[in-house]
Amino acid sequence: MMLVALRCATMLAFVASIVLGAASLSNLSENRRWVVDASNAAMAYSLAERALQLDLLNARAGILRNYDPINADLAAERRSFADLQRLPLRPRARRLLAQLMTVAARQAQLVEQFKSDNALLQNSLTRFAAEGSAMAEGHDVLSSRIFKLTLDTSPPTVAEAAAALRRAPPAREGTPAAQLVAHARLLVRILPQIDGLLHQIRAMQMERRIGALEQELRAETRRRAEAARHLQIALAATIIVLIASVVALIIEQRLRTRELRAQAVNERLSAAIAVPLIDTGPADFIARVQDAVARLAQHIGARRLQLVIPGQPDVAHFSWPDAQVDPGWLRTLASAAEADGAWDGDRLFASLDARGVRRHLRRAMVLTDTADLVLLRTAQPHRVMLGFEPEKLAVAQRRDYLAGLQSAIVAIAHGARREAMQRERARLERTLARARRMEAIGAMASGVAHNFNNIIAAIGGFAEMGQERSAPGSAARYRFDEIRDAVERARELVDDILNFAKQGRSAKRPLNLVEVLDQAVRLLLAVARDEAAFRLVAVDRRLPVFGAAGELQQVILNICRNAAQASDGRAVTIEARRTTLAAETHLSHGSLAAGGYVVVAVSDSGPGVSESVRRRLFDPFFTSKAGGTGLGLSTAWEIVQDHGGTIDVQSGDAGGARFSVWLPVMRVDPGAPVVGDGARVLLLTEPDQLAAEEELLAEIGFEPLGFALATDPAVLHEVIGSCDAVVVAARDAPRAAASVAALGAALGDRQLLVATVGAIPAGATPLRYPLRADELAPLLMGMNDARETAAAD
Repeated sequence: MMLVALRCATMLAFVASIVLGAASLSNLSENRRWVVDASNAAMAYSLAERALQLDLLNARAGILRNYDPINADLAAERRSFADLQRLPLRPRARRLLAQLMTVAARQAQLVEQFKSDNALLQNSLTRFAAEGSAMAEGHDVLSSRIFKLTLDTSPPTVAEAAAALRRAPPAREGTPAAQLVAHARLLVRILPQIDGLLHQIRAMQMERRIGALEQELRAETRRRAEAARHLQIALAATIIVLIASVVALIIEQRLRTRELRAQAVNERLSAAIAVPLIDTGPADFIARVQDAVARLAQHIGARRLQLVIPGQPDVAHFSWPDAQVDPGWLRTLASAAEADGAWDGDRLFASLDARGVRRHLRRAMVLTDTADLVLLRTAQPHRVMLGFEPEKLAVAQRRDYLAGLQSAIVAIAHGARREAMQRERARLERTLARARRMEAIGAMASGVAHNFNNIIAAIGGFAEMGQERSAPGSAARYRFDEIRDAVERARELVDDILNFAKQGRSAKRPLNLVEVLDQAVRLLLAVARDEAAFRLVAVDRRLPVFGAAGELQQVILNICRNAAQASDGRAVTIEARRTTLAAETHLSHGSLAAGGYVVVAVSDSGPGVSESVRRRLFDPFFTSKAGGTGLGLSTAWEIVQDHGGTIDVQSGDAGGARFSVWLPVMRVDPGAPVVGDGARVLLLTEPDQLAAEEELLAEIGFEPLGFALATDPAVLHEVIGSCDAVVVAARDAPRAAASVAALGAALGDRQLLVATVGAIPAGATPLRYPLRADELAPLLMGMNDARETAAAD
């Protein structure tokens, strides 16, 4: 009987331990979900509140371009409140949550009022800055007080600004000065209000309130933990359940510790990469990205690693270890993956030992001797692709490793985007400087060109008389014919100079450069009176470019005359060919992007060009020849720059100089019909599409003036006056609308074409994105017809 009782008691104890174990596990799981949900919600609200405070300050400073980040912060706070409301809370915690939500609602009202007032403020500040720079005379004191008020809205500063406003010179209504004063009056009123709103929001002490709620949640966590411990004491009746629980807890804790350590390492890695890439120059950017690549390779233990930044000159790829990785390794593998459609979103994992690797990718991995492969890419904020061969593919696929790699790639992408914007800014500054320099030269050239017309008329008259008195087919008649042709070309050149001096421009069209070279050589031979003085070598008789024939002929004539003088009677060789640059190439005077080019090289056998002379070779009025004007080569340089090319100057060790004129090649046949007549079109597009879309406009007969979408509106307002139409191309509708809005009233009645995905601004003609010549040409042709009709009227 005792044995049966013991067995029954053992069975009952076992069943009781099973029940208690199940209850303990259920309670433990529920408590864990509660703690995770409560801590995540509280932390999410705290982070959103901090982000909101920072975004409000950024909006006040004018750094934010829109209120999307502020709206996202408010939405995150609302989601956090909803998560907290769903949790079972004690009365005190529920009361603290209700109080926090009430204050947050008031804060949201203040934020909405701030957004409304700040939008008005930023608009007035922009207009005030624009009007203030134009109406600086008589309003410098007011401008300084207003700009000081933007930094300090204390009562004394407000009083100073108001006093300056009262002392401002009176202005007639509707004038820019009146608008300046009106904006100043609005700023004096609204700046203290906005800073007052920010002060009210900070005075709500939201972080202290959420801290009190978090303290109550921690207390609830401790109470729940205490209840769980009571249940765990009951589990001591069964050693098997206790051991299983302890083992599971240890395993889980170890996994969690590893994840936390990996997260900390990833955060340090991202910071180590992102911080050096902030505010760098081109040389620093390359070195710091290379350092980042080395850090990544060491972090993941890669056998080899390569990072590619498409669209960034000079930084096509970065490798580790640099000496052992083929520059085309990553591009070969990525192209094969694209051909197979093997990408899984923005990542790819492949191994030669595993099945499922498709044909093209497997062949590329074999050719590049790659056993395991990981590819990662991102498109925003800039395109970046990373590929590496890991020591162990399974380790590289871990979530913690991937998180660190993705954050590092995004940090590099942000640095690449900043670098691209800095390069675009430098390009715009060079364009504006060149335009101002050409304007000064044109003003001087106009006075000289008028006198040339008189001389040309006399030469043409005498040539005509010589034609009448010479027999057809005779040598004299032939020379008089050449003189008449040269006179006509000279008249065209003078007309171009006069048009340039009057802010006109020579019309560009598709042409075969070989024909221009043939005419130039005939002129040079006629002047030299020596059939062997100049020799033209054109490997390809079709060299299509988009340009002004008279201007390009002037370039060749100017360079060849200098070469003939330097050669002292020896022959000058003119070589013409077509070539392709695979990447950006630096030449003696400037650099060229990747693409196709026509190269005209003029070689002489003179003494060469010294380094000191070469640096100033294309400066206006600089000459090393006695009696020279210093305008021949500078004019050639400006013409080539206007055609999107450059001039490379090299000297041989044994003497002799080689001037190579590089011009972008046209993809279309010069004999094809052309839509435009050289009318100028302002193009606003994505930075990585700028060169291709400028070339597209040029190919259909228009002169593109291209800028990136984020270009300063002041720069656009300065150049739009010389344009006949505006084309905006953006990947998303909001950016297209923002670019159109930046033009403002300066757009006038010019034709506006917008290519994007989504809604287009009112009054614009829609196009599909990306731009296509067959769609763009008919619309711009209509602009041409309307312009010609207006001119005829």
